[in-house]
Amino acid sequence: MSSNESIATQEISKCLGCKAHGNLGRRYECTVCGESVTYCGNCYDEGKNVPNDKHKYYHPMKAIYNQDFFELYFLGEEMVNGEAPQSYKCAFCDELGFTAEELQLHVLEKHSGHPDAPQLLDILEQMKEQKKATEIRCQEKSRGGLSYEVILAEPAPNVAVPKRPVTPGKNVSVEEIEQKLKAAEERRISLEARKMAEISIKLAKVEEATRKKDEITNEFITQTKEQLESKMENHVEKREAIISDMKEKLKIHAQEIEKTRETLEQQKANEQKAIEEKLKTAQALRDENIKKMLNRLKEHERRAEVVRQNKAQTQDMDGQQSPIASSG
Repeated sequence: MSSNESIATQEISKCLGCKAHGNLGRRYECTVCGESVTYCGNCYDEGKNVPNDKHKYYHPMKAIYNQDFFELYFLGEEMVNGEAPQSYKCAFCDELGFTAEELQLHVLEKHSGHPDAPQLLDILEQMKEQKKATEIRCQEKSRGGLSYEVILAEPAPNVAVPKRPVTPGKNVSVEEIEQKLKAAEERRISLEARKMAEISIKLAKVEEATRKKDEITNEFITQTKEQLESKMENHVEKREAIISDMKEKLKIHAQEIEKTRETLEQQKANEQKAIEEKLKTAQALRDENIKKMLNRLKEHERRAEVVRQNKAQTQDMDGQQSPIASSG
């Protein structure tokens, strides 16, 4: 973007991006390719400045404004040398805020090894020479408040300087001098009033811009606050839903644990009852077996007693027979 930023009147231009034509208000024109490479402000801001075989990506783009856009962007700021303030952007690192001379030094210091640096430096040098060759305009003010332009330019060769006509002498009266001073004072007062009116208009514009900025800021704050509150409400709702879901799951889990505990206790009671029944059955069987064994022992004792008695009887009978035999 060039530092030579001019104010355009109702000029007819055509944008290469969106094909809009007519008074574009704010447009960008290549300082090397000229009007053949022109983009409206929106297309240039969106990065639609597409290079081609002739139009290189490092070509500086000159921004041109009409009067309305100049007032909008610069709030009535005075032009320097007939041009609005502007700055360059480095095509190699996209750093902003350079004048032509600063960009030249920046490229020499930071990007001297870039393959396209010599071409850009040549373009900047040509623009520098063109700037030196243009007229230098400045404004000076007289004591009476009048302003005039002093134009300093290179003298044109072979041009005859017109001679100022000699005015004949004239006697000026005191009344004429007073009338001229009075007229000059009236012009001074009129100019001061006009300047005050212009200053009031500029201050009104500044106040309007400040008011709009405050409105936009307040609207942004309000929207941001509403969005944050909405997000917080959604977050609280989600958190409560998650907590409720977790409570429900924990409740179900506790119920399952309680059912499992009751089942285990029932199983334990059943097993304990079964064990007690088995113990009772075993005790009954043991008592019955002991009883049977006692009965068998009694039976055995009885039989043994019978056998002993039989044996004693047999022995008695044998003893009786023996004496009988010895006597015979």
